[in-house]
Amino acid sequence: MLFAYTAVIIASYLLGSVPFMILMARAKGIDITSEPDMHHAMWFKLGRAWGILGFLLDVTKGILPVLFCYQLNFPALISSLGGIAAVGGQMWPVFRKFDGERGNTTGLGAAGTLSIAYGEPLVVLIALVPAVIGFLIRTFNRWQASGATINERLKFGGPPSLALPLGVIIGFGSTPVTSTIFGLLPEITLGFAGIVLLIIIRRLTVDVRQDLKTSQGRWWSVLFNRFLFDRSEI
Repeated sequence: MLFAYTAVIIASYLLGSVPFMILMARAKGIDITSEPDMHHAMWFKLGRAWGILGFLLDVTKGILPVLFCYQLNFPALISSLGGIAAVGGQMWPVFRKFDGERGNTTGLGAAGTLSIAYGEPLVVLIALVPAVIGFLIRTFNRWQASGATINERLKFGGPPSLALPLGVIIGFGSTPVTSTIFGLLPEITLGFAGIVLLIIIRRLTVDVRQDLKTSQGRWWSVLFNRFLFDRSEI
């Protein structure tokens, strides 16, 4: 079974690496590889339906490995490692020279499936609360704008905010805590912790060298802002 477990983990990473949004955009004649946020690019440049589809495909990357392992009665540790591998694939995809996305959407799929499949959906529901609050704060001003069209209001918020990335990291960070409180298997708690760790590492390291060079010695501020707000300057 060791071979099967190893194959599943490798396949999970490769699934996470598949750049579905880039492929869909290219099929429509649009290049989004240089966009800072591909989900926004899909929403703005291809339309709402394509933006939603891109989001769902990225979430599904995290769902499938965990669900596959669960349905085949693989050990809970393998389910967790499959979910972690998928998130790592989205962040450091082999098909894009190991330069990918932040992992939030695939992390949501993996963490949500671990939570539900192993008997405690409250773990992911609690995690969604700060993320949803951050999203609502981010979008409130757009809905309040006088004369805004429905298309403008349905865009994912206004300018980049601090509330959404802060809500996301709080939400993910809550999962190993609530998993322990609700008595889930230690292997599942490890899966939540692994996803959180990858998200933090990605926030702290993506394109960080240039930011540190221009930080005028305030490297601690760069890392702190990246950790909480997913950006070097606020």
